Amino acid sequence: MDVTTVRAHSSRALRLAAGGAAAALVISAAPPAPAGAAPTPKPSPAVTSTVTAAAAFRPADPRLTTPAGLVAGFVHPEIWWTIGSASGHPLLFALDTRGRTRAAYTLTGVTGGLDAITIVKNGSGQSGLFVGNLGQGRAGSLTLYRVPEPSALSGGALQVKPFKVRYPDGGHQGGALLADPAESRVYIITRDATAAAVFALPGVLGPQVNALTRLRTLAFPVRGGEFTRDGRVVLKTTRDVRVLTGIRERVGQVVRAAVRMGGAAFAVTSDGKRVVLADPGPKPLFRSLTLPTGTQSAAAPKPGSTLPVGDQSSPVSFPSESGPPGGLLGTGALVGLVLLGLLGGAFYVRGRRHG
Repeated sequence: MDVTTVRAHSSRALRLAAGGAAAALVISAAPPAPAGAAPTPKPSPAVTSTVTAAAAFRPADPRLTTPAGLVAGFVHPEIWWTIGSASGHPLLFALDTRGRTRAAYTLTGVTGGLDAITIVKNGSGQSGLFVGNLGQGRAGSLTLYRVPEPSALSGGALQVKPFKVRYPDGGHQGGALLADPAESRVYIITRDATAAAVFALPGVLGPQVNALTRLRTLAFPVRGGEFTRDGRVVLKTTRDVRVLTGIRERVGQVVRAAVRMGGAAFAVTSDGKRVVLADPGPKPLFRSLTLPTGTQSAAAPKPGSTLPVGDQSSPVSFPSESGPPGGLLGTGALVGLVLLGLLGGAFYVRGRRHG
């Protein structure tokens, strides 16, 4: 079986995997709200920074009329990888910081259009680009394609490897494709009018259908996102840019600028100091926004408390492959039965000895 490994190798991922079964044994439910009570308002983080948008570049290549997605390279940190099309066929472009095309590649094996791109290193340290059409997810599943990041900017054809992924709860329109550099894990964030759901891909992707795991809900719409190399998550909404210290954390910073947020391409620079986003429309101008220094994360919730409505997070175990049989609760119940059986056997043996 041909399997591409995207390993969760950080200590943080190991702790989450180890605690998944134990978390499944405890189920807590918040008490129902009294009749007639006013609904809990959705959180609206205050703006922490207002910055000036600076012109970065405008792509000069006539084939790149509407860039879809943007990500900084690992092998070539000074290169922006983006997706365009020529005669209906998707092309992978390598742009320099002035918007000039350094190389263009056809993607052999890709069917249909593409609207998202991200980059991640696997357990062997090899960097690869994931591309896909997140709009396919409205049918409940979609195909992501992985292609190794070219070591030389020479152009030509690149062979892709397809991976079928499926949502656990029906169809979704995707709004962002992003990857955690510490855990080498890929995420999809849905595109909704007022909120967004975060889904995690399995740590090991194979030729079978790979099940996504729903991680949390965000109380704001997401139109693009990426991890910084130090693990922060930067998300573009319909009005601003929001920074989280991690994929499970709350919004710590909100950045506003007098710039339109409707463009499809959005990315973070390799040094994590700026974001680059495109104006909507054909032949867009890419603009740069400086991110604030430092972090201003919200205080951790007290034990037994709940997160605000629309920003809920539960102890979800990250999937290593396609997930345990029966799901998280089913596996936790099985572990509980095994423990009860072992305790019962121990008491039986002890009683026999005393008898």
